[in-house]
Order: sequence, then structure tokens, then C-alpha cells
Amino acid sequence: MSFGAGCALHAARARGVNAYALSVDEPSSAAARFDDLLAGIVAEADAADAAALDADIAEVERAVRAESRLLDRLRAQRMASIEIVGGGQVSGLVAAVGRDVVVLAADDGDWAIPAWGMVAVIELSGGAREAHSPSERLGLASVVRAWARQRSVVRVLRVGAGPLDGTIDAVGADHLDLAEHDPGEPRRAEAVRRQVSIPLGAVAALRRR
Repeated sequence: MSFGAGCALHAARARGVNAYALSVDEPSSAAARFDDLLAGIVAEADAADAAALDADIAEVERAVRAESRLLDRLRAQRMASIEIVGGGQVSGLVAAVGRDVVVLAADDGDWAIPAWGMVAVIELSGGAREAHSPSERLGLASVVRAWARQRSVVRVLRVGAGPLDGTIDAVGADHLDLAEHDPGEPRRAEAVRRQVSIPLGAVAALRRR
């Protein structure tokens, strides 16, 4: 021990101060301050890493959302509410989603709504699923042909025109032939008022009871 340190120790003893405490308290305090500084640096680094990860995740989500299609998002839903051209809203179970059409099972019947007949989808949740099975690649014409084979009585909602009721007699590549009659009657020759050919592009929605 140096002469100066001995004098300081002697003076401390004269004042009743613990000499051991004097010898170790300063290094311990310095170590604690270093630990606190190191912990702060680590915490800042962790926060920066977490922020960068969140930014990366957000960027990936934006990229995925930018590539998603409305029908793919509808394909991932169990229920959907869709506003259609000309007014009105249809809510029901998502029974099928094809290449250009959604089929909903609603309280008032089955609805086939083409993509061009939708003006809004209400409260659409996240998630999307691309078509995989052949049936998911079928279009409105395929749904209309199935309903025609079943001799279903339908209501055809048209873009820019009033609805028509009747039975689908035939379906072409881009149109359907409708035997117009009262919806409460079966298709009989005497019940048919007229035959109407409707372009599929003019169909806002179809409903069958």
C-alpha cells in the first residue's frame, strides 16, 4: 500500500468509516453502471431489430395484398355480404367461388353473382386462397348450365334493366335463353310469356329458390 493510500485509510479509520467498504464500493458502482449501460444498448438493439422485423413483415403483407384478387379473398371466407349492381345486398354462406362468379346460399335461395355484378363486399376479412380444383376454375356460364339442367326457376337481375323471372332453356357461350313466366308456376308452354336471350355480361345476379 502506498503512503498516500495508507494516510487515507488511517483518516477513514479515525472517522469510523469501514475501510473495506472504501476499498470495494467504487469498483462495484462502476461495474453496476457498466451493466446498466450494456443493458440499455442491448435493449435498444433488440428494439431496433424488432422494428426492422415488423417493417419487413408489413412490407411482405403489403406485397401479398397487392397480388390478391377479390374472388381469391372471397374463396377464403365462410360467409359474405355482397352489394350488387342496381342496389340490394345479398348475405349468405359462400357455397362456391369460380373463375368469375360467387355462389351464395342465402335464406331466400341460391345466388350466383358474377364479378362484374358486385359493387361492394361488406366486412371482408383478411386472407385469400387461389383456385386449385377444376370446379373452382369454372365460370358463370357453368353455374347457369347446371341450373338449366335442373330446370330451376330463376330470377335474373340485369345491369341497367329490370329483373326477369323464368326458366333457363339453354345457355350459349356468352348468353342464356330464358323462358319468361311467373315465378310461382312451373314452366309450361301456356305459362311462357316470351323467350328472352340475355347476354351473360348483362347479368348482375341470378337467384333460384
